[in-house]
Amino acid sequence: MKKILFVLPWLAIGGLERVQVNLANALAETGHDVTILTLNPQADLKGELSPKVHYRYKPYKPHPIGGRIPYIRHKLYDDGMWETRASAKKLYRYYVGKEKFDVEIGFFRGLSVKIISGSTNPRSVKLAWVHNDFHQCGGIANNFKSMAAVQKAYGKYDRIVCVSDRAKQSFEEVIGHSEKTIRIYNLQPIERIVEMGKQSCNARKEKFTLVSAGRLNTQKGYDRLIGAVKRLHAEGNDLALWLVGGGEEEKNLRELAAGDENIRFFGAQPNPYPYMRQADLYICSSRYEGFNLTVAEALILGVPVLSTDCTGPTEILDGGKYGMICENSEEGLYRGIKELLEAPDQLKEYKNKTQERAAFFDADEIVKQVIALFE
Repeated sequence: MKKILFVLPWLAIGGLERVQVNLANALAETGHDVTILTLNPQADLKGELSPKVHYRYKPYKPHPIGGRIPYIRHKLYDDGMWETRASAKKLYRYYVGKEKFDVEIGFFRGLSVKIISGSTNPRSVKLAWVHNDFHQCGGIANNFKSMAAVQKAYGKYDRIVCVSDRAKQSFEEVIGHSEKTIRIYNLQPIERIVEMGKQSCNARKEKFTLVSAGRLNTQKGYDRLIGAVKRLHAEGNDLALWLVGGGEEEKNLRELAAGDENIRFFGAQPNPYPYMRQADLYICSSRYEGFNLTVAEALILGVPVLSTDCTGPTEILDGGKYGMICENSEEGLYRGIKELLEAPDQLKEYKNKTQERAAFFDADEIVKQVIALFE
């Protein structure tokens, strides 16, 4: 049995956070002593953690002059001025303290990685997770003074786990350390997802329905998806779009969709699967991704998928074998949805292939790959 520590920003409703919950629960079930440390008190998914998993929250260090300055935190340093100026070892002593762990994991880029890179425990195995395309995503250098410091921090890790081959390639091109990287796909608890999908929700499908679930931010490309759907509506296509999620772009997206009663917002849902299960077509409209958990979840639920061409979904769909991949643009989304609306046989073929692909996400095999990193 190993004593394992995960560090990440929070456990709010989101794909990365759900990956953390799934992995922590699976490791705990195999007998490991698992602790999750978050740096933000928002923990919507805490209730989904196994009773065997320990959860801790450590607040950002108070500013010496009292309070925090929101503009500095969010616009310049992401998690605070002190976190950027302090050495990694000081961060580790503050956030982790004197408790010893066998395995220490920075589960997100930025501050989480910096904290574990400062570990004063020479015996621990140190792992970092890479969830995004480093050519596209922001926040890589959050709380670091330079990209050179980021590269040095990752050099402190024993292994760097990338959630897709393209995420691995982009990490190596931007950061380096190719000798340390490995690809391990995100774990999917298939039986649990299927069972949760059978639960009720506050929506019932009445027409051809598109569904997308995720954080309402710029990365997810919902502005483009809304634009494509409104264009299809203007052409007389009778279809609905359900967006399941919350986030900083919600107000702007609602304004963009104003006046179109067939575009509905359902907010952040602890269980998005009943919405997804009803979809005729699941949409991933992201500008960039590392893996995209919901694409895999849609396949597990038996829902055909249309995704923009971006890291993760393209791998999950095997280049278009198990779902349609469209150009990464509003025009691409419009054309892809329109093509499947006009080709029901093609849509049916994708649906028939979902279960074949669902078997690809073997949770037991993925857990074995993770455990092999520290045993």
